[in-house]
Amino acid sequence: MPKGNSERQNGGMGRGEPERGGENRGVRDQVQAVGHQIHEGVAQVGQRLGEGYDSAREDAARRLRLAEGMVARNPAPSVLIGFGIGFGFGIVLTTLLTRPRPEETWAERHLPDRLRNAPDSLGHLADTLRNLPEAIARHLPNAMRNS
Repeated sequence: MPKGNSERQNGGMGRGEPERGGENRGVRDQVQAVGHQIHEGVAQVGQRLGEGYDSAREDAARRLRLAEGMVARNPAPSVLIGFGIGFGFGIVLTTLLTRPRPEETWAERHLPDRLRNAPDSLGHLADTLRNLPEAIARHLPNAMRNS
């Protein structure tokens, strides 16, 4: 048999090289051990989550029974409190979901622009009348100003 065929039969190793089957088994065992540890860890986490869920469910059921007992002993205040809470939530949601739109006044809808701006014009007229004596004095000759 030629030399190349025997190397292929031994997995690509020459006749003089020792086989590494023992090393491969050791690595395989280590990988399996790590996989087993991961599996155990995941199982423990799942068990803890299940216990936490059960505990939370039992606590919620106990609190629900307490609330039902309170409502049964005090029906009128319970209804009024529920109404108040619902009304408050309704107002908050309405305020958050609606955009404030400036409402147009009657004057803005029906009066022409020149009359709508009349208050501003009257304020300007008052300032002009207040400054009228000074404006007239500026236009008079110097001889008339002193008298």
